[in-house]
Amino acid sequence: MKRNPGNILLLWLLSAAALWGETYRWEVLKAPESLRVGQSGVIRYTCTFEGSAANYTVEFKPQGSDAYRVQMLTQDDRIVKGRRVETFDVLVTPLRGGMIDLRQEALIRHTTFASIENATIGRDNVKKYDFNDEKTSLPAVGIRAEENSAALTGRITVEVKSDRPMVRAHEPFHLSVYVRGSGNLDQFVPYELNISGVTVFAEPPQKSITPASDGYEGEIRQEFALIAEKSYVIAPLRLRVFDTAENRIKELKTLPIHVEVSEGYEPSTLLDPPDLSDTSTLKRYALYAALVLGGAGIGEAVRRLWRLRPRRKIKYFWDEAKTSKELVLLLSLAGEKRYNEMIGLLEAGEIGLGEAKKRLASYSNRSE
Repeated sequence: MKRNPGNILLLWLLSAAALWGETYRWEVLKAPESLRVGQSGVIRYTCTFEGSAANYTVEFKPQGSDAYRVQMLTQDDRIVKGRRVETFDVLVTPLRGGMIDLRQEALIRHTTFASIENATIGRDNVKKYDFNDEKTSLPAVGIRAEENSAALTGRITVEVKSDRPMVRAHEPFHLSVYVRGSGNLDQFVPYELNISGVTVFAEPPQKSITPASDGYEGEIRQEFALIAEKSYVIAPLRLRVFDTAENRIKELKTLPIHVEVSEGYEPSTLLDPPDLSDTSTLKRYALYAALVLGGAGIGEAVRRLWRLRPRRKIKYFWDEAKTSKELVLLLSLAGEKRYNEMIGLLEAGEIGLGEAKKRLASYSNRSE
Protein backbone atom coordinates (compact mmCIF):
# COMPACT_ATOMS: atom_id res chain seq x y z
CA MET A 1 0.00 0.00 0.00
CA LYS A 2 1.40 3.40 -0.98
CA ARG A 3 1.81 5.93 1.83
CA ASN A 4 0.23 9.35 1.46
CA PRO A 5 2.82 12.13 2.04
CA GLY A 6 0.05 14.45 3.22
CA ASN A 7 -0.93 12.05 5.98
CA ILE A 8 2.69 11.72 7.09
CA LEU A 9 3.07 15.52 7.28
CA LEU A 10 -0.18 15.83 9.23
CA LEU A 11 0.93 13.13 11.63
CA TRP A 12 4.24 14.91 12.18
CA LEU A 13 2.51 18.24 12.91
CA LEU A 14 0.13 16.61 15.36
CA SER A 15 3.04 14.93 17.12
CA ALA A 16 4.92 18.23 17.39
CA ALA A 17 1.82 19.98 18.71
CA ALA A 18 1.32 17.24 21.31
CA LEU A 19 4.95 17.51 22.35
CA TRP A 20 5.18 21.26 22.58
CA GLY A 21 1.56 22.23 23.16
CA GLU A 22 2.09 25.72 21.70
CA THR A 23 3.40 26.88 18.33
CA TYR A 24 5.42 30.04 17.86
CA ARG A 25 6.64 32.22 15.04
CA TRP A 26 9.72 34.47 14.79
CA GLU A 27 9.60 37.67 12.75
CA VAL A 28 11.78 40.69 12.06
CA LEU A 29 9.62 43.79 12.47
CA LYS A 30 12.30 46.30 11.54
CA ALA A 31 15.95 46.40 10.57
CA PRO A 32 18.20 49.00 8.94
CA GLU A 33 18.97 48.42 5.29
CA SER A 34 22.35 50.15 5.51
CA LEU A 35 24.65 51.53 8.18
CA ARG A 36 27.97 53.31 8.24
CA VAL A 37 30.89 51.55 9.87
CA GLY A 38 30.64 52.54 13.55
CA GLN A 39 26.98 53.54 13.24
CA SER A 40 24.48 51.60 15.33
CA GLY A 41 20.97 50.51 14.36
CA VAL A 42 18.15 48.49 15.94
CA ILE A 43 16.85 45.14 14.76
CA ARG A 44 13.50 44.23 16.31
CA TYR A 45 12.69 40.53 16.60
CA THR A 46 9.36 39.16 17.85
CA CYS A 47 8.44 35.68 18.97
CA THR A 48 4.66 35.18 18.88
CA PHE A 49 3.01 32.15 20.49
CA GLU A 50 -0.46 30.87 19.58
CA GLY A 51 -1.58 31.09 23.22
CA SER A 52 -0.40 32.51 26.53
CA ALA A 53 2.53 30.03 26.61
CA ALA A 54 2.99 30.43 30.35
CA ASN A 55 5.21 27.36 30.55
CA TYR A 56 7.61 28.54 27.82
CA THR A 57 10.84 30.45 28.26
CA VAL A 58 12.77 32.19 25.50
CA GLU A 59 16.53 32.53 25.94
CA PHE A 60 18.06 34.86 23.38
CA LYS A 61 21.65 36.06 23.68
CA PRO A 62 22.80 37.87 20.52
CA GLN A 63 26.24 36.87 19.26
CA GLY A 64 28.55 39.20 17.33
CA SER A 65 31.32 38.46 14.86
CA ASP A 66 34.41 40.07 13.38
CA ALA A 67 32.12 41.94 10.96
CA TYR A 68 29.68 43.41 13.44
CA ARG A 69 29.02 43.97 17.14
CA VAL A 70 25.63 43.24 18.73
CA GLN A 71 24.10 43.73 22.16
CA MET A 72 20.65 43.42 23.69
CA LEU A 73 18.99 46.82 24.03
CA THR A 74 15.53 46.02 25.40
CA GLN A 75 13.30 43.00 25.97
CA ASP A 76 9.51 43.06 26.37
CA ASP A 77 7.05 40.27 27.15
CA ARG A 78 3.29 40.81 26.97
CA ILE A 79 -0.05 39.21 26.09
CA VAL A 80 -1.75 40.65 22.98
CA LYS A 81 -5.26 39.36 22.18
CA GLY A 82 -4.65 36.14 24.09
CA ARG A 83 -1.27 35.54 22.47
CA ARG A 84 2.08 35.89 24.14
CA VAL A 85 4.40 38.21 22.21
CA GLU A 86 8.03 38.58 23.25
CA THR A 87 9.93 41.46 21.61
CA PHE A 88 13.70 41.89 21.47
CA ASP A 89 15.49 45.06 20.34
CA VAL A 90 19.07 44.25 19.35
CA LEU A 91 21.67 46.94 18.69
CA VAL A 92 23.96 46.10 15.74
CA THR A 93 27.12 48.04 14.81
CA PRO A 94 29.15 47.22 11.68
CA LEU A 95 32.90 46.96 12.21
CA ARG A 96 33.91 46.91 8.53
CA GLY A 97 32.44 47.71 5.15
CA GLY A 98 30.53 45.24 2.97
CA MET A 99 27.37 43.17 3.23
CA ILE A 100 26.51 41.76 6.64
CA ASP A 101 24.53 38.53 6.83
CA LEU A 102 23.31 38.54 10.41
CA ARG A 103 22.01 35.21 11.64
CA GLN A 104 21.02 34.58 15.25
CA GLU A 105 19.73 31.65 17.26
CA ALA A 106 17.49 31.39 20.32
CA LEU A 107 16.55 28.63 22.74
CA ILE A 108 12.89 27.79 23.43
CA ARG A 109 12.49 25.98 26.76
CA HIS A 110 9.23 24.18 27.52
CA THR A 111 8.29 23.01 31.01
CA THR A 112 5.29 20.65 31.35
CA PHE A 113 2.63 21.42 33.92
CA ALA A 114 3.09 17.93 35.38
CA SER A 115 6.76 18.71 36.01
CA ILE A 116 5.86 21.98 37.71
CA GLU A 117 3.25 20.25 39.87
CA ASN A 118 5.63 17.46 40.88
CA ALA A 119 8.39 19.89 41.84
CA THR A 120 5.97 22.18 43.68
CA ILE A 121 4.31 19.58 45.90
CA GLY A 122 7.62 17.76 46.44
CA ARG A 123 6.84 14.29 45.18
CA ASP A 124 9.40 11.56 45.66
CA ASN A 125 12.22 11.25 43.12
CA VAL A 126 11.51 14.78 41.75
CA LYS A 127 14.28 17.28 42.47
CA LYS A 128 14.02 19.75 39.59
CA TYR A 129 11.90 20.84 36.66
CA ASP A 130 12.01 18.85 33.41
CA PHE A 131 12.70 20.95 30.32
CA ASN A 132 12.27 20.26 26.65
CA ASP A 133 14.71 22.52 24.80
CA GLU A 134 14.55 23.43 21.15
CA LYS A 135 17.11 25.60 19.39
CA THR A 136 15.58 27.76 16.67
CA SER A 137 17.11 29.96 13.98
CA LEU A 138 15.85 33.53 13.72
CA PRO A 139 15.12 35.11 10.34
CA ALA A 140 18.31 36.27 8.62
CA VAL A 141 18.95 40.01 8.30
CA GLY A 142 21.06 41.57 5.58
CA ILE A 143 22.65 44.99 6.17
CA ARG A 144 24.88 46.95 3.84
CA ALA A 145 27.80 48.45 5.77
CA GLU A 146 29.29 51.54 4.13
CA GLU A 147 32.81 52.80 4.73
CA ASN A 148 33.25 55.60 7.25
CA SER A 149 36.37 57.66 7.89
CA ALA A 150 34.87 59.73 10.72
CA ALA A 151 36.03 59.23 14.29
CA LEU A 152 32.47 59.19 15.66
CA THR A 153 29.03 58.67 14.16
CA GLY A 154 25.75 60.14 15.32
CA ARG A 155 24.41 63.48 16.48
CA ILE A 156 27.35 64.85 18.44
CA THR A 157 28.60 68.25 19.63
CA VAL A 158 31.89 69.46 21.13
CA GLU A 159 32.18 72.27 23.65
CA VAL A 160 35.15 73.77 25.54
CA LYS A 161 34.97 75.59 28.87
CA SER A 162 37.96 77.24 30.52
CA ASP A 163 39.15 79.66 33.18
CA ARG A 164 39.76 83.32 32.45
CA PRO A 165 42.74 83.12 30.05
CA MET A 166 45.09 85.17 32.27
CA VAL A 167 47.35 83.42 34.77
CA ARG A 168 50.70 83.94 36.46
CA ALA A 169 53.76 81.93 35.59
CA HIS A 170 53.57 78.39 37.04
CA GLU A 171 49.86 78.88 37.84
CA PRO A 172 47.60 76.14 36.31
CA PHE A 173 45.09 77.03 33.60
CA HIS A 174 42.06 74.71 33.68
CA LEU A 175 40.35 73.50 30.52
CA SER A 176 37.27 71.24 30.18
CA VAL A 177 36.17 69.50 26.96
CA TYR A 178 32.60 68.22 26.63
CA VAL A 179 31.48 65.75 23.94
CA ARG A 180 27.69 65.37 24.04
CA GLY A 181 24.92 63.75 22.01
CA SER A 182 24.10 60.24 20.82
CA GLY A 183 25.93 57.76 18.63
CA ASN A 184 28.99 55.60 19.13
CA LEU A 185 30.25 57.67 22.07
CA ASP A 186 31.74 54.52 23.54
CA GLN A 187 34.41 54.74 20.79
CA PHE A 188 35.55 58.23 21.81
CA VAL A 189 39.35 58.64 21.73
CA PRO A 190 40.68 61.07 24.39
CA TYR A 191 42.25 64.33 23.24
CA GLU A 192 45.97 64.94 23.64
CA LEU A 193 47.36 68.47 23.97
CA ASN A 194 50.94 68.98 22.82
CA ILE A 195 52.01 72.62 23.22
CA SER A 196 55.64 73.71 23.18
CA GLY A 197 56.81 75.03 26.54
CA VAL A 198 53.61 73.93 28.32
CA THR A 199 53.28 71.13 30.85
CA VAL A 200 49.93 69.40 30.37
CA PHE A 201 48.16 67.30 32.99
CA ALA A 202 45.13 65.36 31.66
CA GLU A 203 42.58 63.24 33.49
CA PRO A 204 40.97 60.16 31.94
CA PRO A 205 37.62 60.96 30.28
CA GLN A 206 34.60 60.71 32.56
CA LYS A 207 31.79 59.01 30.65
CA SER A 208 28.14 59.43 31.60
CA ILE A 209 26.52 57.49 28.76
CA THR A 210 23.71 54.95 28.50
CA PRO A 211 22.62 52.60 25.66
CA ALA A 212 20.26 54.16 23.10
CA SER A 213 18.65 53.26 19.78
CA ASP A 214 21.60 54.68 17.83
CA GLY A 215 24.37 53.53 20.16
CA TYR A 216 24.94 55.52 23.32
CA GLU A 217 23.69 58.89 24.51
CA GLY A 218 25.00 61.18 27.20
CA GLU A 219 28.12 63.18 27.90
CA ILE A 220 31.89 62.67 28.02
CA ARG A 221 34.02 65.17 29.96
CA GLN A 222 37.80 65.48 29.82
CA GLU A 223 39.75 67.80 32.16
CA PHE A 224 43.14 69.45 31.55
CA ALA A 225 45.50 71.59 33.62
CA LEU A 226 48.21 73.52 31.75
CA ILE A 227 51.25 75.18 33.35
CA ALA A 228 53.68 77.46 31.54
CA GLU A 229 56.10 80.36 32.05
CA LYS A 230 55.17 82.26 28.91
CA SER A 231 51.98 83.01 27.00
CA TYR A 232 50.74 80.34 24.59
CA VAL A 233 47.84 79.43 22.32
CA ILE A 234 45.64 76.34 22.55
CA ALA A 235 44.90 75.35 18.96
CA PRO A 236 41.30 74.50 17.99
CA LEU A 237 40.19 71.01 19.00
CA ARG A 238 38.85 69.06 16.02
CA LEU A 239 36.58 66.04 15.73
CA ARG A 240 35.42 64.37 12.49
CA VAL A 241 31.85 63.16 12.90
CA PHE A 242 29.45 61.48 10.48
CA ASP A 243 26.25 63.40 11.22
CA THR A 244 23.37 60.92 10.90
CA ALA A 245 20.84 63.76 10.87
CA GLU A 246 22.41 65.42 7.82
CA ASN A 247 23.87 62.18 6.42
CA ARG A 248 27.32 63.67 5.83
CA ILE A 249 30.73 63.96 7.45
CA LYS A 250 31.32 67.15 9.46
CA GLU A 251 34.39 68.49 11.19
CA LEU A 252 33.56 69.91 14.60
CA LYS A 253 36.05 72.58 15.65
CA THR A 254 36.43 74.77 18.73
CA LEU A 255 37.84 78.30 18.81
CA PRO A 256 41.53 78.84 19.62
CA ILE A 257 42.31 80.04 23.14
CA HIS A 258 45.12 82.56 23.78
CA VAL A 259 46.37 82.19 27.35
CA GLU A 260 48.18 85.27 28.68
CA VAL A 261 50.85 84.38 31.23
CA SER A 262 52.14 87.25 33.37
CA GLU A 263 55.34 87.26 35.38
CA GLY A 264 55.21 85.38 38.64
CA TYR A 265 57.45 85.48 41.71
CA GLU A 266 61.00 84.49 40.89
CA PRO A 267 62.95 82.64 43.63
CA SER A 268 65.94 84.94 43.05
CA THR A 269 63.87 88.04 43.83
CA LEU A 270 62.63 86.47 47.05
CA LEU A 271 66.23 85.99 48.24
CA ASP A 272 67.60 89.44 47.31
CA PRO A 273 69.06 91.38 50.34
CA PRO A 274 67.11 94.50 51.38
CA ASP A 275 68.27 97.92 50.20
CA LEU A 276 69.34 99.62 53.46
CA SER A 277 70.03 102.93 51.72
CA ASP A 278 66.31 103.43 51.24
CA THR A 279 64.77 105.48 54.11
CA SER A 280 61.38 103.75 53.86
CA THR A 281 63.08 100.36 54.09
CA LEU A 282 65.01 101.43 57.22
CA LYS A 283 61.82 102.72 58.84
CA ARG A 284 60.03 99.48 58.06
CA TYR A 285 62.79 97.34 59.58
CA ALA A 286 63.02 99.66 62.60
CA LEU A 287 59.31 99.15 63.18
CA TYR A 288 59.77 95.37 62.96
CA ALA A 289 62.61 95.52 65.50
CA ALA A 290 60.58 97.72 67.87
CA LEU A 291 57.68 95.32 67.72
CA VAL A 292 59.95 92.38 68.49
CA LEU A 293 61.62 94.13 71.43
CA GLY A 294 58.30 95.38 72.76
CA GLY A 295 56.90 91.89 72.67
CA ALA A 296 59.92 90.53 74.53
CA GLY A 297 59.64 93.28 77.18
CA ILE A 298 55.94 92.63 77.73
CA GLY A 299 56.64 88.93 78.13
CA GLU A 300 59.31 89.52 80.77
CA ALA A 301 57.07 91.94 82.69
CA VAL A 302 54.23 89.47 82.75
CA ARG A 303 56.59 86.74 83.98
CA ARG A 304 57.79 88.87 86.92
CA LEU A 305 54.31 90.00 87.88
CA TRP A 306 53.23 86.40 87.89
CA ARG A 307 55.93 85.53 90.39
CA LEU A 308 54.88 88.43 92.64
CA ARG A 309 51.20 87.56 92.61
CA PRO A 310 49.69 87.09 96.11
CA ARG A 311 49.43 83.46 97.07
CA ARG A 312 47.05 81.97 99.56
CA LYS A 313 48.95 80.36 102.45
CA ILE A 314 48.20 76.73 103.03
CA LYS A 315 47.31 75.82 106.61
CA TYR A 316 48.66 72.57 108.06
CA PHE A 317 47.53 70.78 111.21
CA TRP A 318 50.99 71.11 112.75
CA ASP A 319 51.08 74.91 112.54
CA GLU A 320 49.60 75.18 116.09
CA ALA A 321 52.54 73.23 117.63
CA LYS A 322 54.60 75.55 119.86
CA THR A 323 57.30 73.06 120.83
CA SER A 324 58.98 70.02 119.38
CA LYS A 325 57.11 67.76 121.82
CA GLU A 326 53.76 69.15 120.69
CA LEU A 327 54.76 68.57 117.06
CA VAL A 328 55.77 64.95 117.85
CA LEU A 329 52.40 64.43 119.53
CA LEU A 330 50.43 65.85 116.57
CA LEU A 331 52.40 63.77 114.05
CA SER A 332 51.90 60.62 116.12
CA LEU A 333 48.17 61.22 116.34
CA ALA A 334 48.02 61.61 112.52
CA GLY A 335 48.93 57.92 112.24
CA GLU A 336 50.71 58.15 108.87
CA LYS A 337 53.97 56.25 108.27
CA ARG A 338 55.48 59.08 106.25
CA TYR A 339 55.84 61.09 109.49
CA ASN A 340 57.83 58.37 111.33
CA GLU A 341 61.18 59.63 110.06
CA MET A 342 60.41 63.20 111.18
CA ILE A 343 59.23 61.98 114.59
CA GLY A 344 62.53 60.14 115.05
CA LEU A 345 64.59 63.20 114.16
CA LEU A 346 62.64 65.40 116.57
CA GLU A 347 62.93 62.90 119.45
CA ALA A 348 66.68 62.57 118.81
CA GLY A 349 67.00 66.37 118.85
CA GLU A 350 68.68 66.44 115.43
CA ILE A 351 66.38 69.17 114.08
CA GLY A 352 64.42 71.98 115.66
CA LEU A 353 60.77 72.95 115.46
CA GLY A 354 61.10 75.47 112.57
CA GLU A 355 63.21 73.17 110.40
CA ALA A 356 60.78 70.30 110.96
CA LYS A 357 57.79 72.41 109.87
CA LYS A 358 59.62 73.49 106.68
CA ARG A 359 60.47 69.90 105.79
CA LEU A 360 56.91 68.78 106.49
CA ALA A 361 55.53 71.54 104.22
CA SER A 362 57.90 70.59 101.38
CA TYR A 363 56.89 66.92 101.70
CA SER A 364 53.22 67.85 101.52
CA ASN A 365 53.74 70.05 98.40
CA ARG A 366 55.59 67.29 96.60
CA SER A 367 52.91 64.72 97.42
CA GLU A 368 50.20 67.06 96.09
